[in-house]
Amino acid sequence: MAPCFDCGHVPGELDECIRGEHEYHAFEIWGQEIVLCDFCDADFGSYFPDYWGLPDGPLPDYPLHLVRKVERPGIGRDLYCANCNHRLEFLLFRSRVAAQNAA
Repeated sequence: MAPCFDCGHVPGELDECIRGEHEYHAFEIWGQEIVLCDFCDADFGSYFPDYWGLPDGPLPDYPLHLVRKVERPGIGRDLYCANCNHRLEFLLFRSRVAAQNAA
């Protein structure tokens, strides 16, 4: 897997990571940390609020706070769901923040 929690399992992303075509950053949001590539961090705002356990409504400006740049991104191991096409790290992040935001 490439470092991005959102698209790191996609074969094309693995190739792009190996070629150094993306930058990866760790962000903090809702008290949790998520690593995103430069494409997915730009696209993060396209998730509907209810996906994160927030009240339904217009797309908000999600408060991603930069924590650090991933300095030497590499390929790692993780599981992913073939049904929803997300890696386990992303699904665990979503589960934590959805439970927290719904409380």
